[in-house]
Amino acid sequence: MRTMRAAVPAVLCLLAAVPACGGRKGAAGMVRSSALGTFPQDSVALLVLEVRKIRALHGDTPWLKDVAALADRQDGPFGDIIRRLGTDVLQQVDRLSLAIAPRPDRLVAYAVMAEGAFDGAKVRDALGGSDLLTLVETEQMDFSVALMPDGSLALGPKSVLDTMRANGSSRGHGLDANPAILAPLEKVRPEAQFWGALDCRSLQRLFKEASASPNFGRLPLDSAPVQSLMSIAFRGMVADSVDLELFGHADAETHAKTLADAARGLVALGRVGAGRDQAKEWADFLDGIHIDQSRADVNLRASIPAKTIESFVAQMMSTPRPAAEAHPPGAAPEPSAESGQTGRVPGKVPAPHAVPPSKAAPREPGASPRAPARPAHSSPPADNPGRPGPDPQGTQTPSAGAP
Repeated sequence: MRTMRAAVPAVLCLLAAVPACGGRKGAAGMVRSSALGTFPQDSVALLVLEVRKIRALHGDTPWLKDVAALADRQDGPFGDIIRRLGTDVLQQVDRLSLAIAPRPDRLVAYAVMAEGAFDGAKVRDALGGSDLLTLVETEQMDFSVALMPDGSLALGPKSVLDTMRANGSSRGHGLDANPAILAPLEKVRPEAQFWGALDCRSLQRLFKEASASPNFGRLPLDSAPVQSLMSIAFRGMVADSVDLELFGHADAETHAKTLADAARGLVALGRVGAGRDQAKEWADFLDGIHIDQSRADVNLRASIPAKTIESFVAQMMSTPRPAAEAHPPGAAPEPSAESGQTGRVPGKVPAPHAVPPSKAAPREPGASPRAPARPAHSSPPADNPGRPGPDPQGTQTPSAGAP
């Protein structure tokens, strides 16, 4: 009986420790146990969208329906993939992820992965009987699609996809062995609907090598506060609004305090710079931002209102689709060899040599040689005919008879 009494507390402590261990793993555990771990080991950024969770919980949210409608824009290489695999492949996607990685030639590479219940045989047939197909290829970059060993689909440059396929066959050599990404993901709870992490130091170095610029816009990458930021992890929950949490980690507590103060200053500047038309909507967004700092960590929580999201999605929806045109926009038609005239847009002044001199002499009575060169509603000043030389005899003024 005494043995049983002693065992009960031990079992309870063990059960309490199990969730704690899972919590410490956070989203890092998902990287290690899923296809996410096959991204290149030197990846500097990871973004994950849990499509199945969002689809199941918030399918009736209006702005989410608009985002889903963007998938109908089947343009470019992504459209080619959808046409090959069939539009039903979009409904089979459970998770979408994006990783950014460096390339040996100092360019930025990427990879997109779609995890879901795909038919491997059907995908392989759509790829021409192979597990990898290159859709677009240039001198510096290509765009390919590959069927991964676990049945997921990966998109990106062929060299990156080859690395991911090798990592899928031998785990522990990809992103699942990158502590710069996994460590910040320990803080991210796995129930998040979108989440990710940035290796800030490597990302800064990659940007400077790829752009040959020490600045990111107006932000100097060599400044002390930027250099002190080592990593950022984030998570978000999607509902009528979007709740976002950012977990920043600096190299020292003093630098973390500087970063927190700078973030609070930006929020204050945002309040001052809000326009009258957007004051209410912008103020609601800023009111939802909370910043705190503890030791070397800086945490930011924000709630993005539904109206702000709807406005952003509406802008994406209104973006026109690219369309092939025979002539560049705004270009005038070429001169006609038979008529000797140049097609022109109304209101545009034709070039002086548009009409050959041999055909300019005979004119109808009452026609002005300058009338086609001016809009019908305007006329030159009486003391300035607009061109040197006297008017031909017997002509009328443009206001009297010009077309």
